[in-house]
Parts: sequence; structure tokens; C-alpha cells
Amino acid sequence: MRRVLPLVAVALILAAAQASTPTIGYSQPADERYFPQTQFRIDNDAFWDFFQHRGQVRTFGYPVSRSFKLDGFTVQIFQREVMQLQPDGGVQTLNLLDPGLMPYTRINGSTFPPPDPAVVAGTPPVSDPNYLQDILDFVRSQAPDVWNGEPVNFGTTFFTTVTSDDDPSADPGLLPGFDLQIWGAPTSQPAFDPANQNFIYQRFQRGIMHYDRACACTQGLLLADYLKSIITASNLPPDLAQQAAGSRYFRQYAPGRPLAIARPNELPFSDLTNAFEPQVPGGGGAPAPAPAPGVSSWAYGFNVHLSTLSAEAKGFAIGDVKQAGFNWIKHQVEWSAVEVAPGQFDWSELDSIVNLASTNGLQLMLSVQHAPAFYRSQSSGLTPADPSTYGSFMQTLASRYAGKVQAYEVWNEENLAREMGAGNVDPSAYLPLLRAGYTGLKAGDPNALGLMGAPSPTGADIPGQSIDDLEYLQGLYALNGGEVRQYYDALSAHPSGFSNPPDCTPDTPQCSLSGGFNTHPSFFAFYRVRQYRDLMLQQGESQKKIWFTEFGYCSNPAPPPGFEYCAAIDGATQAAFLTQAFQLARDLDYVAGMMQWNLNMQVVVPQSDEKWGFGILREDWSGRPAFFALSQMPKR
Repeated sequence: MRRVLPLVAVALILAAAQASTPTIGYSQPADERYFPQTQFRIDNDAFWDFFQHRGQVRTFGYPVSRSFKLDGFTVQIFQREVMQLQPDGGVQTLNLLDPGLMPYTRINGSTFPPPDPAVVAGTPPVSDPNYLQDILDFVRSQAPDVWNGEPVNFGTTFFTTVTSDDDPSADPGLLPGFDLQIWGAPTSQPAFDPANQNFIYQRFQRGIMHYDRACACTQGLLLADYLKSIITASNLPPDLAQQAAGSRYFRQYAPGRPLAIARPNELPFSDLTNAFEPQVPGGGGAPAPAPAPGVSSWAYGFNVHLSTLSAEAKGFAIGDVKQAGFNWIKHQVEWSAVEVAPGQFDWSELDSIVNLASTNGLQLMLSVQHAPAFYRSQSSGLTPADPSTYGSFMQTLASRYAGKVQAYEVWNEENLAREMGAGNVDPSAYLPLLRAGYTGLKAGDPNALGLMGAPSPTGADIPGQSIDDLEYLQGLYALNGGEVRQYYDALSAHPSGFSNPPDCTPDTPQCSLSGGFNTHPSFFAFYRVRQYRDLMLQQGESQKKIWFTEFGYCSNPAPPPGFEYCAAIDGATQAAFLTQAFQLARDLDYVAGMMQWNLNMQVVVPQSDEKWGFGILREDWSGRPAFFALSQMPKR
């Protein structure tokens, strides 16, 4: 199920429904969230807050389902609207009449106008810099109060759906935006019901307004209740059943079947368990859907990109992490972007990232690399000429964020020139950096975890440019009688899946989906990490864990040079391989966590960038199959 609105519109448009609909009287029991009229309760706090501030029963009608998972999102069906929980914790209402949901024109003997192509084509695009004003002007031009001499009040109904009484704290200027979120844009002109000239309808994206001559009143139809009828086949009118027979939602509710779904292949990332079973006050009744298993101390993480994003976009990313049930994020820190002059720091961007993770209850790992130019020398490349400057920065950083940042990765892929500078890829260049960085971070926050920087998985030995990752670690342990053992709490690894299934090994090179990238142990992620573990055991480091601080599968039909294997991995395969990899890693007693690479790079880089294919959110923040698969994956 796609997001209702792209990011640019979410910042502008909020929600509501019809204020002119006659208020339905009801008496509430002691549990104010429970509605005996339908025997359902609004359990979700975000849904309850939205319901209270957008007109309550007048706008939404009564709840006719529990909260449940549909197409990867938590939803609840009301009589008029379907609420959908967004990854950032906000609430939207579905475009109920979209082609993928209920694009129908005949329900229970009534005939509604179909979408008018001319009206739809005239709708202002959300990319319009004056979108909010333009779309509201469009509504005013298309939703009349008088039509064919009849006082249909469609415009007034739209713009009085949510009143200041519904949300007294809201700026009155926001109310039209609230109305828009409930109704969406008009998609037809008003029209008579051909079988009943007393009824006049106008179609919107999320509802249909109905003017009844008999009472001279205008209200919204109880359309969302019919979505429930389609799913359950209960109280389903024959004319609607005929139109919906080909829908993937049709007659899907199947209590007693796994996930209570009749045809699960047509309804992925969904769970209808007990979705339509009545409740009692307090949330009782039939057993509620089982909550997702609690996340253990094992680290389920994403590599996220938050720098340079707006506050709203940062919130989207954090919301996605929480929706997936993950408990860690990893973020890279450019030392040169924070220390802008010797001893002078710009903390603004990093403060916002750290505080956002902390307030949302997420564990945070920072990977810190690349010295400012004023600390480098001609021969030091991207590292400081004096490693103690890195130690001082790490101490300042860890002290500032003590208790908010739980782990630090000390540099990044130090066996590559692109991270260290040409000629600086020997382990002897990294050991002083690790020593200084680890000592500094422990001085700043003794409780923070210090991870050795992960080498990049490569079998290429190119003088001055790269060293085989296993050889690099062997060389690092060999320095100064194994001095490196003093300066890390855990080993980090950046294995990549390439085009090989997670359980593939060098003994089965034919498993490669691309037919290549299968000629060296570094192409086989879990096999390679096992080699790391064997080396650690040889060094007497059996008590220390390994973290997969970057691990991913690239899916890109048009990959850049060097990443041709990405074309062999489609979205479904990326999802399956990532899920399998997390399960394999979780079963290894020497692995403490895995950070998927990456969550949201498609938002910030073009498809020609190698990072794009590893992303599991699209540019518009909608989820790729891998996001939903990881969200549903049990966390233990």
C-alpha cells in the first residue's frame, strides 16, 4: 500500500472530514475509546489522537475493525475513512477511491460519478511550489455550493469539516489543510444518481459527498465500511461484489488460516488475525493480534543518512526504523564537517541527529572518519598527521554524547585508499589512529562500545590502494606483538552479499545469480566473517563479538560500472536474501548485531550512484519489498 502523500505534501497537508454531517448521538461507557455501536475500540494512541482532533464520529463514523496490518502498514477501518499509521508516527487517511482500493461506481443500488479525466488532469501537482494554496483554490473552483439550482453545499461541507472546536490549539489557517487530508481533491463534477434524482453526488479522492433533496442535507457516504465488506464478504451488496470480484482484497478474511488470509500471495505484508473480531471495553473480547516479538539486546540496525535532510525527512527515516521494529541505527560522521577550525566545532547537524535517535529510544552507532584539512600533511592522506588530534576529537565527541551514543566505529574501511588516502593503506598507518581514537572515546564515555573500523571486503592487493581484508587483519594483529587487542571492544565487519545467497560458499560458486563475483572468499559474506572469527580465536579474542556494521544486497537494473551484479538481484530477491542473512547472523553466537546497508540512500543519491541499489526505501520514501520483509521479520 503506497503512502498517501509524498514528503513535500506531508509537511503541508493534515486531515479532517465533513463538519456539515449531522452529529450522531451516542453514549460512551467508562472506556471512552470503546464504541458499543460496532463493538470495536480505538487502541492505537496515534489513531485516537487523530480521531479526537479531527471531528470524531462526525468525521469518521464508528470504528468497524481493530488495528491490523495491511500492505505493510498498520490501519484501522472506520465507517467513512481508513486511518493509516505512517513510519514517522503520524496518521494519514487512505485515498479510498484509488484504482488499487475501491474504484467503483455502483454500491447497494446507488450509482456514483466516475472520475472525470478533465477534473483529474486539472489537479495541481504536489510539486507545485504554491501547492497548498493552489489545491485549495482548485477545490473552491470544483466543489460548488449550488449546482443545477440545488443547494448541494459541497464546498461548504469540505471547508467546514474540521472546526476550531475540534482542535482548539490549531492555527485557524491550518484548518483547510485538515479538510484536504480527509477528503483529498475532487475527482468528478457533481452528478445526479441516474436512478434517483433526489440524490446528487460528487466524488473526491477519499470519499463521496451526498446531497439529499428530501432533507436538504449533505454528508459523506459510509464508504470505508464497504471496504470491510469486500475483505470479509459480510454484508456485501451484489453490485459491489460483482465489481470487486477481481480485487486482491476480495474475500480475503479467513479466520483459522495463517495470518487469517485466504490468498496470502495476493496480500503480502499483511496480517488480518482477529482484525474483525468484536472487542469489549478495555480492549478485551476475542484475542487481540499478537504483538510483534520484542526486540532483544541483539542489534537489529539500519545504516541511515540524515545529514542535510529536513527535519520532516529526518523524522520519516526514524519513523521507518521504528516501524520496522529495529533498535539501532548507524550514522557516518565526517570529522571535517564538525571540527571546522582547530578546537572549534559546529554541532548543529549532529546534535539534531543524536537527539532525534535518543528521544525515539533508538541505540546509535557513529562511524567517524576523514580528518579536517588543517590536521593533514602531504603524506597523511585523509588521516591526521598527528593521530592524537583524532583522539582529542573522539574524546570531545563521546563526552558530549555520553549516554546518547552507545557505540563508535573507529574509522571506516581503512584498507582502502578512498578512506585513508593513497599510500596509507598499510595496517601500520591505522594502528596509531585506532589507539588514539579508542583511548579518546573511552576517556569521553567509558560506557560506550568501541569497535575496530571494518575493512572493506576485497581480495584486491593493489600497492598503495587496497589490501585484501583478511590479510589486512592478519597484518594488524601482527604489529607490536598484537597490541591492537587493547584497542577495541568488538570487531566490525562490512561483508557484502554481491550476487550470492547468504548461505553460498566458495565451494558452490555456481550459486551466484550473476554468474560472476564468485571467485574469491571475500565475495561470500558469511564464509568471510567466519574467517575473521577463526583469526580472532587464533589471537585469543574469543570473548569479543563481531558486528556486521554494514551488510547489504544491491538491487539495481541499471547499475554503475563495477556493480554489474546488482542487475541480477530484483526487489523480491533482495528482500529474501536480507531476511535470510539476518536470521543466519542472529544464530551465530559470536555476532552481536547487523546493520543493513542502507535504509534511505535513494532519497539523496541518483540511480547511477552505487549506494542507490542497496537502499530499501525509494526516493519518495515508499518501501521496497526488502523494507516490508525486514519489518515483518521476527526480532528475537
